[in-house]
Amino acid sequence: MTTQLDCSIGAKKETAYGTPVVVDRFLEFTEESLDFERTFVQGEGLRPGSRVARSGRRVLTRDGAVGDIGLEVPTRGLGFMFEAMLGVGASAEVETDLYQQLFTLTKTDYQPSLTIQKGIPRLGADTIDAYTVHGAVCSAFEISMGSSEILTLSSSWTGREIVTDVEYATPSYPATELFSFVHADLVVGGSVTVPTSTALASGGTAVANVRDFSISVDQGHDGEGYNIGGAGKRSRRPAVGLASVSGSLTAEYDSTTFRDAVENQTSMALVATFEGPTDITSGNPPVLQVVIPDIRFEGELPKANGGDVITQSLEFTGFDGLVAAHALYIAVRTADSAL
Repeated sequence: MTTQLDCSIGAKKETAYGTPVVVDRFLEFTEESLDFERTFVQGEGLRPGSRVARSGRRVLTRDGAVGDIGLEVPTRGLGFMFEAMLGVGASAEVETDLYQQLFTLTKTDYQPSLTIQKGIPRLGADTIDAYTVHGAVCSAFEISMGSSEILTLSSSWTGREIVTDVEYATPSYPATELFSFVHADLVVGGSVTVPTSTALASGGTAVANVRDFSISVDQGHDGEGYNIGGAGKRSRRPAVGLASVSGSLTAEYDSTTFRDAVENQTSMALVATFEGPTDITSGNPPVLQVVIPDIRFEGELPKANGGDVITQSLEFTGFDGLVAAHALYIAVRTADSAL
């Protein structure tokens, strides 16, 4: 039996772009918009007696898929997604039963591609229909933590095609918990040591006046790859361009630190660390850490707030400061031995 709640999303890394694989990793998602992305052209040739566009002159000229996936970030099982989102990922053993996964932006043309399948239940039919996207590449993503909320992830995907003739893969899920506001810490400025394959980032100046936080990455994909002989589909993955790393936060105005950073365009490091509630091994909880070695703030000056606590809404941009090896790191401490 099924209900309208029995929707699913599964995914798996492809060996070759657009060559489908059977999905075996499943996401407890909150929203999705995976759909066809097609272009049709209507022929314009004239014909006596025909005043309405003719069906025989409607032609599919471009085929593909596009859409977003939103989820609450779990404490395990997401390594393959981070690898696909950023482009480069590796897993290393920290100690027995404890692993660290480290992800950075790719410095080659292409990111990994996934096969993504969503299952959609039919009303009253006790049937789940499978919609399978081949050659799905992540074009952008956002990680955010609202005040007193759960850490969330939204990702955008461009696919080579979406088909409906692939068998539905029955979902299974690992036991996980969620990252929440209770176990979140933020470092802005100071001297930061970036993460390594087995060590999290350390150092910097901890702040206690920030209410919310978000970071967004756009890979700057090209829009080409639709070549003759490709049956209207991309014949290659989207190529990365100049990536955009940006974000925002809201800070209570209890010092002039952020004001001065905006005014002086001060280079500052940012480290956002989120911990899970239950240790993997003694003293080692699950961790998701976002590290940007060089950010510059833009934003407003503090303004009177009618007697309420005054805050600053600040945006920032991440840069390559040519000091750290990478402009962005995501480090994950997990019980997963592989991505």
